[in-house]
Amino acid sequence: MKRTIEYLKASLLAGAIGDAWGWPIEFQSVEEINSKYGHLGLTRLIKNASGIVEITDDTQMTLFTLEGIINFLYLKKYASIYESIYQSYLRWYKTQSEKFQLTTSNSFDLMSYRELFFQRAPGITCKNALASGIMGTTAKPINDSKGCGGVMRAAPIGYFFDADQAFDHGCSSAAITHGHPLGYLSAGAMSYLISKIFEGNDVRECILQTIEKLEMYSDAQRLMTLLKSAVQLSESDQNDIRCIRQLGEGWVAEEALAIAVYCSLKYPSDLQKALAVSVNHDGDSDSTGSITGNILGAYLGMDAIKKQWLEFLEVTKIVMNFCNFIEHHDKS
Repeated sequence: MKRTIEYLKASLLAGAIGDAWGWPIEFQSVEEINSKYGHLGLTRLIKNASGIVEITDDTQMTLFTLEGIINFLYLKKYASIYESIYQSYLRWYKTQSEKFQLTTSNSFDLMSYRELFFQRAPGITCKNALASGIMGTTAKPINDSKGCGGVMRAAPIGYFFDADQAFDHGCSSAAITHGHPLGYLSAGAMSYLISKIFEGNDVRECILQTIEKLEMYSDAQRLMTLLKSAVQLSESDQNDIRCIRQLGEGWVAEEALAIAVYCSLKYPSDLQKALAVSVNHDGDSDSTGSITGNILGAYLGMDAIKKQWLEFLEVTKIVMNFCNFIEHHDKS
């Protein structure tokens, strides 16, 4: 049975929590993290001076992916989903590159939320690709980047499309900004995995099915190898830091997805532990935290998310508004 809108809500919010958890330590080594926060690393969400738990471009772009899907499926603004998502990414780029300009249209316009205009180490590849005015495709790559900026925003696609469609749309949406096959195939795999989870399947089985799907693509060998390693490592007795170091640091797409898969399989029923492990490593902590949250949120649902996390999370209201819009439209 397909999971309800509550699981999409949980995927988005848990992803934002993982993003926010990892943001303060994104560019720090494990040694630096432990020196500052203790031997267990950063074990809680950090509030800013205004009492807000900040998200970064990972969550911003995830929400703009969702906006692109809504504009295509529900509001019929564009003829293709690729054009719709591309236009939403251009809108995200505007929030990062121009003088702060809020719209006043309605609560379903992302550019009416001040929270999404903050610049928190936005991906250079994403910005440069969108600044070019050219929409990259898998057939005509815009660059040779396999940075994790394509995979970290792909989760919403899995809710709206069956797995094979989600894979194709995930690849195409990532290729808008990331032209290396591993850059967009990782996003396709992420969308496929999330779609399988939303179908109501066990997370481990969904990951194995994702690996099987990738066997169809000759360029996916490195990604398959890392995902298989993530599965094996999740069953080992090695400590988490050692396991993650064998998978990489998460700056590139295939490593970020593999780390998230490891954390999701190692702690499939404990969102808090999975997120803590996913961010306390030498690498792209907010992206691996975000992807882990997307996966386990889709799997575990809202009951896994602590209410106090949502109270201070920067985008809770935005996610609730958009999911309410989807639910209302689906019922009408």
